[in-house]
Amino acid sequence: MAGQKLTPRQKMINLMYLVLTALLALNVSAEVLQAFQNLADSLQNTAEQFQKNNKDLADAIKAAVQKEIEQGNRKNEPLLAEVDRVRAKADSVTGKLREYAQALFDESIAGKDPETGRLKRLDERENNYRFWMGKNDAANGGRGEGKALEMHRLLDSFVDWANRFYAYHAGGRLPNAGKGFSPLVLDPKDNPYVKEKESKEKTWEYFTFHMTPAVANLAVLYKYVNDVYVIETEILNLLKSKLGQVTFKIDSLVLVDAPRSEIVVAGMKFETKVFVAATSSEAKPIFSGSGAMKLVDGGYAAVFSIPASARVIPAGQRKGKQQYTVSARVPRADGSFQELRLSKSFEVVKPEIVVTSAAVQILYSECGNDLNIDVPALGELYDPRVTADNAQVIQSKQSKKKFRVVPRAGAKTCRLNVQTNTAGQLVDLGYIDYKVVPPPRPSIRVLVNNELYNGVSPVPRTATVRIQVVPDRDFAQSLPEDARYVIDHPVIKVVKGLAGAQVIGTLPNSKVATSPTVTVDLTDYARGLQPGNVLYVQFKDVFRVNFQNKQVKENFTITELTVPITIGK
Repeated sequence: MAGQKLTPRQKMINLMYLVLTALLALNVSAEVLQAFQNLADSLQNTAEQFQKNNKDLADAIKAAVQKEIEQGNRKNEPLLAEVDRVRAKADSVTGKLREYAQALFDESIAGKDPETGRLKRLDERENNYRFWMGKNDAANGGRGEGKALEMHRLLDSFVDWANRFYAYHAGGRLPNAGKGFSPLVLDPKDNPYVKEKESKEKTWEYFTFHMTPAVANLAVLYKYVNDVYVIETEILNLLKSKLGQVTFKIDSLVLVDAPRSEIVVAGMKFETKVFVAATSSEAKPIFSGSGAMKLVDGGYAAVFSIPASARVIPAGQRKGKQQYTVSARVPRADGSFQELRLSKSFEVVKPEIVVTSAAVQILYSECGNDLNIDVPALGELYDPRVTADNAQVIQSKQSKKKFRVVPRAGAKTCRLNVQTNTAGQLVDLGYIDYKVVPPPRPSIRVLVNNELYNGVSPVPRTATVRIQVVPDRDFAQSLPEDARYVIDHPVIKVVKGLAGAQVIGTLPNSKVATSPTVTVDLTDYARGLQPGNVLYVQFKDVFRVNFQNKQVKENFTITELTVPITIGK
């Protein structure tokens, strides 16, 4: 119902509406726009059924009162006028809401498709926004001066009237345990489903209509039409309760279901609420059907949760139809039962895991490989949990979609398991397999007096020799935090004639850098060097330093770590 304590149906519709509204911050696809169209159609159908049910309920109350009058009991005769008042009030409000909906089909806003009768431009935003907010959207404290503010006042006025009407006929008691019908329109700061701090500061008008596509607002309108009918139903039931025990007969019953969404991602659950329209307090239905069932609203309605199966998706396609059935056995006045049954379907969509990174085909061993892992079909419902074999996975604190994957030493492959935490349930979304390779080895470059050395020509005894470790260019661009190196224990040796190599000097380790360097000034050793001598600069090791400042030994041989320099004049 519409009170402070919302029924599961109202919570379901409100949450669905808010989640879809959150998706509008993205560049919505044609598939999401179609989902809005399906939602609008579903809510419109529900509204039409509600209208018929409330009319039947009102007619039944009036018929029962007429029967009492015919029997000489005129106690409830005033209810005839009161029933008409309730019907007229609800019709005036829903009629105005339908006028707003019809306005969206004008060519100046979204237009009407002559073939389908639906909105022609589902994604129309600018003209739609001006219709709702007017030319000055900052007017009235950010509520604008358009139809949105007018609708806000209309719905507030209706709820105020409904509370006063109900209290008058209930001895001063308000509905919903004395709390009254809740406002149908809530600013984001008062809406528990709105979590973002920035959104909390907006008005309802701006939050609901700011640059949203026209088809989304069509769904919003029929949501409020249904909310008005929910309140009308409760008021009519209050008037009906004045007749005492069941004194009238309902000739037709309809089994209605209200799906949370008609499009469900494989692995998650399709949920629909099922209830019997135009029933009475003495005709509690008995529900059964597909999936898990939970009775709500005192047993007069049921919520069915049905796991969406990927098996209904044909090979090579992204979506498929899953069938479900529900039924209700409703007691008749004569003690027999009427069985109501419906068979429907919902669409199961295969979740597509989209990964972006500097190198999505491979992962580098013992490196911080940054991946952006997203499942666009889930939108704001996506709350990822990623684990891996042979690797450490670190989730970014700035974005829930960003992960750093660090494969362990020696690993050849790595499988990422992507899940999402939805409503406290971990849902498997799929696997991503990677090949793990060692990072490309850096090269060692020798410069003599800032000129590249060929390794053969004699070098003057006064020359300056610089030896650099140079990373692979692509690797350094992709993972700069992992493309750092340090030269360990460089020593200087010399070979004179047939004598063995002698150590004549040591150098400090290089600093950790993308391209670390050790410098040898031959002037420092000139007295001990003669033309023809061979001087060697030898490193004990070259280590790569990753983003965690862990030293990883590079696979160089002793020969590769030894640089010979022939001394000239």
